[in-house]
This record gives sequence, structure tokens and C-alpha cells, in this order.
Amino acid sequence: MLLRQATMADLPQIEAIIWDGRQLLAAQEIDQWQGTYPNTAVLVDDIHQGWTVVLEEDQEILGTAAIIPGVDPTYQQIEGQWLTKQAPYLAIHRVAVSAHHHGRGLAGELFQRLFAQIDQAETIESIRIDTHPQNMAMQHIIKKNGFTPTGKIDLSGMGPEMSGVQDFAYERVTAHVKPEHLVQPTWA
Repeated sequence: MLLRQATMADLPQIEAIIWDGRQLLAAQEIDQWQGTYPNTAVLVDDIHQGWTVVLEEDQEILGTAAIIPGVDPTYQQIEGQWLTKQAPYLAIHRVAVSAHHHGRGLAGELFQRLFAQIDQAETIESIRIDTHPQNMAMQHIIKKNGFTPTGKIDLSGMGPEMSGVQDFAYERVTAHVKPEHLVQPTWA
């Protein structure tokens, strides 16, 4: 398996994986990704920005995520408290794995490979992620991969479709976190 930066040639497979995720969430009656988000324009922008990574095996994309350098506008306000303050971080968004390969632990594999690369970057002190309150599977994967619950974030700033949506937020410090940037969490 290989974790690599996505190219525009990967877009059809990435869109198919996002569609799989949307269908799985709908089947579980979870309201996440049930509108137009994430749409092709968002996915194209992620690729053009150099943010999208894919987990690939035998030239098939098994999973995808957008790794976005902070400051993330949706993480500016939190009901709770981040583990770090004024520390450089990356945000992980739009995580999805192929429906054809569920049960293989691919989301965990994707996270572990990301962490291995991120921990080599001495300037990145933490990683932030969020998910829908009803998405229990993703919450389990996030916690299993070393993230700490930090509170709730409001997604209203992402457009009218997200008005009133509050996601659970998580953070994981890296090997390079500076002690002066750590805070004691008050929400768990």
C-alpha cells in the first residue's frame, strides 16, 4: 500500500469513494454528506491545492483524505478547548474509504501512514479533525487512532447547507509539540 498525493487523474475514483461514503451514511440514517457537500468543486480545489492524499494498492484508490494546513476557519471557535494554542497544525477533512474494501481497517491504515509522514515535519505540532455526532464509526476510528475529544465546532460558516450543524472536534498532538503550546482540556 502506498500513501501519495492525489492528481486530477484520481478524481473519478475519489468521487466514487466519496459517493460510497455518502450512501453508507444515508443507509445508517446519518445526516452527514447528504446534501451537496462535498461536491466536485471542493474535491478539485483540494487536489489543486495539494491537500488530497490517497491510499493506493495495485493502482486502485482505497481511501482518501484532505490534509489542510491550519488556520482552519471552522476551528476558530470551539465549544470546549483544543489541546494546543497558537501551535501550527494540520486539519484532516473528507476522509473516506472504498465500499469495496470495508472491513480491512483502511481508515486506520490511512491515519497511521499520515501520522508517520506528519511526525517527520518538525513544524507541525498537532492534527485536528471533526465528525458528525451521529457518525459513531468515524468517532471510534478517530479515538482509536489517538485523537482526544476537545468539544464541538459550528459548521454554519461553510454555507447555508451546514447552518446549525455542530460536529464533534478532536485533536492529536505530534512528536514535535512544544510544551508552551499545550493546554489542559476542559471538555471530554
